[in-house]
Amino acid sequence: MKKSLIALAVAGALTAPMVAQADATLYGSFRVALMSADDQDLDLRDESTRIGIKGDVDLGLEGTKGLFHWEGQLETTDSDAYDAGTGTFAARLAYLGATGDWGTALAGRQYHPHYLWVNIPTDIFNTATSDAGEWAQLGNNQHKRQDNTLAYLTPVMGGFQAALGLVIAGSGDDADDDVDGYNVAAKYSANGLYLAASYGDVDAIDRETWGVAATYDIDALKLVARYEEQENAGVEDEATEVGAIYNFGEGLSAKLRYSNLELNGNDGDQWAAEVEQKLGKGRVYVGYFDYDSDAEALAAKYVDRLAIGYRVDF
Repeated sequence: MKKSLIALAVAGALTAPMVAQADATLYGSFRVALMSADDQDLDLRDESTRIGIKGDVDLGLEGTKGLFHWEGQLETTDSDAYDAGTGTFAARLAYLGATGDWGTALAGRQYHPHYLWVNIPTDIFNTATSDAGEWAQLGNNQHKRQDNTLAYLTPVMGGFQAALGLVIAGSGDDADDDVDGYNVAAKYSANGLYLAASYGDVDAIDRETWGVAATYDIDALKLVARYEEQENAGVEDEATEVGAIYNFGEGLSAKLRYSNLELNGNDGDQWAAEVEQKLGKGRVYVGYFDYDSDAEALAAKYVDRLAIGYRVDF
């Protein structure tokens, strides 16, 4: 742990002059929750804490700027995770690119458009772990944060935007198969309505994923809906979610969601509710997740649970 802290301090000292010359933003989100689940010990756990730096630079080209973005994972509750490879400073995002009137081109470890445009807009709960908040997101499997990705996003035209992501990992022995995976997606947003659709394929594991999402804002009420289907080595899985957020004002909101997840021919339901109070750049929340017996049969971790969380962003 001491070595990690020293390395961070040295890295900060070395990068300070470069950051000063760029339009860079240091940001972070610290998240922790106390989780109470049926037939399990009480658990204080990290809920996807991260820290990063992002910004743009002048390339000397009219109408075009260079982009950079790095984000690493932090662990707030378990010191053993500091050396586990998936804990502190584990890779989340690391990419560079350029943007202008012609669109945006990116290269490196980044979110695929399926996760950004189909999953994220309909993910209304604070709990980030897959046994509660993200339990019915099929796109997390291969179209979340991916290495070796080239991506192009079109400019926004009349509320419409399209994106293409290619995974080029240099794996396999087929000289005619240079692209190891891809994801194509489109979205439309106007007058409180948001629509998105995505299709992706990963050749190495024979997994195809497609999904659609919609949100609609009506004054203080926001409605969300999502459907995903995935063919994994000939087996079809499905995920369906509908939910709503009602904002009472002064940062107080209430959320309700119904989810259905089908895996390997078996399916189950989850009902979830959350009350959130925003406090400037922080927030506290209480969420409850109820699984039916069919959902509990899908995996041992799918049991009724209560989450009490605190989050601070900067």
